This record gives sequence, C-alpha cells and structure tokens, in this order.
Amino acid sequence: MIKSYRSRRSVLAALALVSSSRWLGSAAVAEEGHKTKPGFISLGEFTVNLPDDGGAMGYVVIGITLEVTPEAAGDFNDITPRLKDLVISRLMTMAAKGMLAPGHTDLVMIKTSLLDGVAKLRPDSVREVLITRLLYG
Repeated sequence: MIKSYRSRRSVLAALALVSSSRWLGSAAVAEEGHKTKPGFISLGEFTVNLPDDGGAMGYVVIGITLEVTPEAAGDFNDITPRLKDLVISRLMTMAAKGMLAPGHTDLVMIKTSLLDGVAKLRPDSVREVLITRLLYG
C-alpha cells in the first residue's frame, strides 16, 4: 500500500511537471511571437501640388505608413509631427524635380528617399516605408 502511494505521487508529480512545462513553453512562444510583431505608424495622407506645365494645376495624394520595430513604436508616436514635416518636405522636393509626375513616379525611389530621411531621426528603428495610397488629380 505504501509503495502504490509513492508511485502515484511520483506519477502525479511527473504529470504536473510535464503540464507546467507545456504551459510555460506555450506562454514563452506566445510572448516571443508578440515581441516580434512590428509596429505600424500611420502618418496619414499628404497632398502635394505638382508643378504647372502650362496646363491645369495637378496634385498627388500619397498615403504613408511606417513599419517600425516594436521597441520604437512609442518613440515614433512621440515624434509624429517631426516625421510628417520630414515627409512633406521630401515629397515637395521630389515634386519640384518632376519625380512625382503621373507616369514617371518611381515608388522604390520614393520609399528609399523617405526611409533614408526617417532613419536619420531614429537609426535601426524603421523596417519599411509603406505607400498605402497614390492618387493623381
């Protein structure tokens, strides 16, 4: 009788150990997956006037969202006005140079230019610049 009590207790202890390690393991996997989730900072839509080439005045609307590291998401929310100023300045410069003209827009160039500018404010924090809207009028 004593022997079976000890074996039951050891079996129960083993089961408790296995179930707790599974629970801890799944919690660690869930937390690890949560940590690697990127943060997205929507800067909104920017309307930029295009140079007048003798015809009607034109414009472009560009929606910009930043994909940032999870640790940097709070920092980027704090400097959103500075980010918007940087983006609109870069877009206006590109428009003045004719780089945003319909049919002549290189999206990779826009993304690269904006990524370079934002990376100067917060190095190693931006994963990608996403263009969520591009509309000419």
